[in-house]
Amino acid sequence: MLSDLHCYLPVNDNAMRWGIYLTGIGRCTVLPGAVYPPSGHPCLYNFRWDQGRVLPEFQMLFVCNGRGVFESKEIGQVSLPDQSVFFLFPGVWHRYRPLRDVGWTERWLSFNGELAHRLMDMSLLQRDTPVRQIADPAQLVSSFDNLIQKILVNPSGNSILLSLQALGLMGMAIDAVAGIDLPSALEPSVQRDLTDDAIVSQAVTRIWTRGHQAISVEQVAKATGVSRRTLERRFRQSVGHSIVEEIANCRMNRAKRLLEETEMPVKVVAYLSGFPSAERMRVAFVRREQIPPARYRRLAYQRLPSGRHG
Repeated sequence: MLSDLHCYLPVNDNAMRWGIYLTGIGRCTVLPGAVYPPSGHPCLYNFRWDQGRVLPEFQMLFVCNGRGVFESKEIGQVSLPDQSVFFLFPGVWHRYRPLRDVGWTERWLSFNGELAHRLMDMSLLQRDTPVRQIADPAQLVSSFDNLIQKILVNPSGNSILLSLQALGLMGMAIDAVAGIDLPSALEPSVQRDLTDDAIVSQAVTRIWTRGHQAISVEQVAKATGVSRRTLERRFRQSVGHSIVEEIANCRMNRAKRLLEETEMPVKVVAYLSGFPSAERMRVAFVRREQIPPARYRRLAYQRLPSGRHG
């Protein structure tokens, strides 16, 4: 049996600027009949069942080898099945415990930062359904314990690397649970119904993973192994617009990002976005955005925090 432990990490101004940072991590096996929660935690994290707790940060808890109950102000009381993960949110009253005659093993990490709140805004961390069951927990258990071990080696070194590893652990947990619709990098217009037609899905992937190249409908059709006429018909039926329009969407998406995030010359942006020429990109921007690319970039810079560009 792995040893019980917990570690609360120092957080300075640099850590807070990383966007996401760890504040604590731990592991504990609660035997049937044992008092819960165990003693030894700081007052901020400790709680009694009859009082519950409110945290100023996020927590992710992973429960295995047992069952319990979870309750929050927002959803009431729900069961915690074996091999489940649940998230706690800042400012939300909650409490949880294992069933007294069953016990459990819990692993947890506390975190905070701007990125954590953005994940909540994107509904990847969901207040209304905080409890999810993991189908295959082996990789999550291993990654959790590896991160715990790294922190134990240098508990005062709350580095950006540890925070990134914690973010990866959360991503693994989110990916392992059922019922979360993850946002796609594709435009909303092409996200629907693609799984109904593998050829169309392959075509969309071909277009969006080669946005840095000049690509033609003929090339897309050849890559999917069907005729241009067949692909165009199936593409319009599934997506709702033509392949040419999809290629144009992809080019515009990449060009906007490069204009907003880099200082590359407009001619270079056009080339890297797959446009045949800078003039063709200018025409596309005027048609879709009512302004040329250089003007689009200036407006984008004005919306950014001072000092990010230039």
